[in-house]
Amino acid sequence: MRPRPGLGLSLGAGLGLALGLGPAGGCSTVDRDPIADCNDDDDCGDQAVCSLAQGNICVPAELPPLTVLGFDIIEGDLRVELQGCDPEITRELAGTLLRVQKRESLIKSHQLRASESRPVLNCGGGECEGVCDEDALTCTTQTDKRLGLSSLSRLGLADLSSSRKDYVTVPDQPVPEGELPPPVEFIWPSYESDDERAHASLELEVAPPEGATSTSTYWRVIAEDAPEELEATGRVRCQRAIVGNEGAVRTLAGSPVPAANIEFIYNEAIASSSTVLGTGRACVDDLDCALGWACNLEGSCGLDLSGVSAGSSISLEDPAGAFPPAQLYTYCEDSLADPLERQFLVRVTPPADSGLPNMIYDLNQGFALQAQPDILKEVTIDGVLCLPNWQPPQAISFSLEGDPVALTETELGVYECCSTECLPSNEPEVEPPPPPTLDSCQNFGEVNFETRWYNPNLAVWQFAGCVPTAANSDGSSGILVRNVKTCDDEGCSVSLTTGDPDEDSRNYRVSIVQPVGSAFRSQRFNLTVGPETTEFEPFELEPRVLLRGEIVCISEGCSASNAVVAAERLRVDTDDSDPSGPFYYQARVNAAGSFVLPVDPGVYVVTAYPAVGQPGGPAPFQVLDLREGSPMLADIDGVFNAVLGDPLQLDDGVLVQVHLRDFEVSSTKVTPLDTGSWAEQSGWPGIDGIPELTGLDLNDPLACHGSSTLGCQIRRVRPGGPTATPISLLIDGRFQFTTRKRGETACGG
Repeated sequence: MRPRPGLGLSLGAGLGLALGLGPAGGCSTVDRDPIADCNDDDDCGDQAVCSLAQGNICVPAELPPLTVLGFDIIEGDLRVELQGCDPEITRELAGTLLRVQKRESLIKSHQLRASESRPVLNCGGGECEGVCDEDALTCTTQTDKRLGLSSLSRLGLADLSSSRKDYVTVPDQPVPEGELPPPVEFIWPSYESDDERAHASLELEVAPPEGATSTSTYWRVIAEDAPEELEATGRVRCQRAIVGNEGAVRTLAGSPVPAANIEFIYNEAIASSSTVLGTGRACVDDLDCALGWACNLEGSCGLDLSGVSAGSSISLEDPAGAFPPAQLYTYCEDSLADPLERQFLVRVTPPADSGLPNMIYDLNQGFALQAQPDILKEVTIDGVLCLPNWQPPQAISFSLEGDPVALTETELGVYECCSTECLPSNEPEVEPPPPPTLDSCQNFGEVNFETRWYNPNLAVWQFAGCVPTAANSDGSSGILVRNVKTCDDEGCSVSLTTGDPDEDSRNYRVSIVQPVGSAFRSQRFNLTVGPETTEFEPFELEPRVLLRGEIVCISEGCSASNAVVAAERLRVDTDDSDPSGPFYYQARVNAAGSFVLPVDPGVYVVTAYPAVGQPGGPAPFQVLDLREGSPMLADIDGVFNAVLGDPLQLDDGVLVQVHLRDFEVSSTKVTPLDTGSWAEQSGWPGIDGIPELTGLDLNDPLACHGSSTLGCQIRRVRPGGPTATPISLLIDGRFQFTTRKRGETACGG
């Protein structure tokens, strides 16, 4: 344990301001008339509007930067994503108010029914209770199903998805003879934009109703030319089941593994024309199809099912290692092959107490497709799902220790803390507590222990009749992960295995994940587990980088009181390729306008926001190199500090007023996004020697850590990251917010 720092110069000469001792940087005195209290635009006169978002003050009426605006609009189950230059958005004549098309112009209704088609020997004799096709000798009947829609986000946010709805063949209100049960209705956005992401695949999941076990789940994609009323038909001929006989899930030595979850995932781009409701566009290759579609052999786009779950099962204790049928849909409608072969990625997750790793396999499974009415065929899995011969797990105790970190100093003393939760409140009416007295810190968010298994001998595996293993991105075929989130009065403990009996020990990768606000960084290191290991040496917690600075206004037209600084970690080639997180941080300034933000070492995009309801707009984006070795960092008593030479400056911003016509006022919420103001900044991104930051686009799902499918969270124009409070509509259907005054106000042709 390192010695605790004392007061005064041991905290670092010249850090009085950074630690909260100095005065806050003052706002400039730029005149920003008109400034007045108001309740609506009429109170502000000409060339000004009333900003309720900034505390009911009059602000200049200016055109917003349409080219860099995005809107995520949620009304109950409906979610609409618009960009500022979409055809659905117009501007009030000679004004600055943006108007969005009427709600009914933005959405499309999908009336959905579910049915199944099965072969029959003939259409007479009462064999078909539904609609019988005498030419194809198929009988189509309505069937109970659970339906749901989903689509990729066009703004790089979480996927859009509906609530699941049940289509029932016997509704509560009986239908007249000869009529079909009423369809299930879904409403979904429909865009005029030419942007490809605005036309990503709209996927329909057709699943068995709750409690049913006899039929499989299948997917369809709804084409944009599909009629309003649709029939999602699955063929009994294509519904198959994979079963495992006794010993189908076992170790290589033959020990059965019960209670293992077995998931089958489509491992090919199935784009059969039968996956489309409507008409898929013509194509030559996948590039001709929209997102989520693929090009089939017939030259039309269909649903790309790669990576979609096909079905699952759980291995049994009796018969040992067998598993009951996993119901799958094989998409055989357009296939003439018999048997049909489908490629699956199989994931096996054994129970935690087994001490065995999670495994992945490549399965090429054949299905016989002879037309036999009313028979759901089962096939036996082609091979055995083998797991390595690992030793049972053993309990190992551990602990974490770290020295409190000097975060700030006031007239009450130095606040040496384990997290920023100890800091005095920035509310003037709250009496600040004295600095805590702490000898050590043991806090953490989560500790993960991980080890990987690489198939050492494929020939032995094949000789044993095992299904071939697949490979993760690092080449491993098995991963064992144990997570510890809490400890009891006796301390922390984890159950780990030494692996194969022939191994003397096993190497584990340990990840300590610390929450936002912790003074300690998330860490990764290796350790070894042997047969006699019962306790680890204490894990020493390392302090985070302390980013310090001020938030100020560039004019009298804003307020830095209670302002928020936000930082999000960027991906760079010289960085840890797979850090533990977290990746988005934020903190508020103290009463003097200063902040301290503990972050893990890395490269960050940083900005600041005024508090919600306060005047002013977000600060420009900056990129900061906070990696160890960066010239920004100063080592003060073993803690890296980075002090911003210039304050983060809140801009006046520009008020954006939008009218949503006919949306439900009480249930509609809007999250506005900045989708490109950074491109209008001079000096962006601002770090030499990191070439991959050239042309950095925060909309890119690979720009920031945390997800490979989402854009950066810091694009939101209000503080809060993923938990930012969305904006509610005013009673007249409007909403407003302030954004950066960067970006073009007119959309290009």
